[in-house]
Amino acid sequence: METVIDEAPCLLVALVSELRLDSLTKADDVLLELNRKFAAYMKSVFPFQYEGKVYQLINNYVASPHMRCDVCGNYPLIEVSIIRSEDCQQLHVGNNCIDRLTNRQVSRWFKNYRKKRENVIRNRKYIDGLSLILNASRRNEPAFQINDSDIKKLSLVLEKMVNGLNPDRREEQIAECYMRRIK
Repeated sequence: METVIDEAPCLLVALVSELRLDSLTKADDVLLELNRKFAAYMKSVFPFQYEGKVYQLINNYVASPHMRCDVCGNYPLIEVSIIRSEDCQQLHVGNNCIDRLTNRQVSRWFKNYRKKRENVIRNRKYIDGLSLILNASRRNEPAFQINDSDIKKLSLVLEKMVNGLNPDRREEQIAECYMRRIK
């Protein structure tokens, strides 16, 4: 029983592209860009040979329930790549097999992608809040007069989170301090 939509990230990019992009928050913009990178990476993995057939990587996801690798039989697979042959045969393969078949570190790329995405989602309130505060400060709105030193600190914290990294406790505290002002 598979509930995975093979090209979900690509479809998501297409659907969101039709939306008015100016109505998205900063975190939405970052997530959209991550999904675009996902689609571009999928296309960058060139077709490869396996058992006399040409296959293409079409998706990668975290399996629930766990699966068995159709190439080596390894179980349980937590992270699964779907490959499709020219005659539309699909195989579910694990990290070791997809890396070996493509001769690339595909599994590492997807692990990093997922980690960045999870961090952006986890830090969404900070990304959106700091973005609003910094934009208001740049427009010289009276309620958001921030000294240059704090603007630099807040900008660095925002950049860190936009890049998929988590803030440390001190960075969270400065973000919280300024975000309380806008509530």
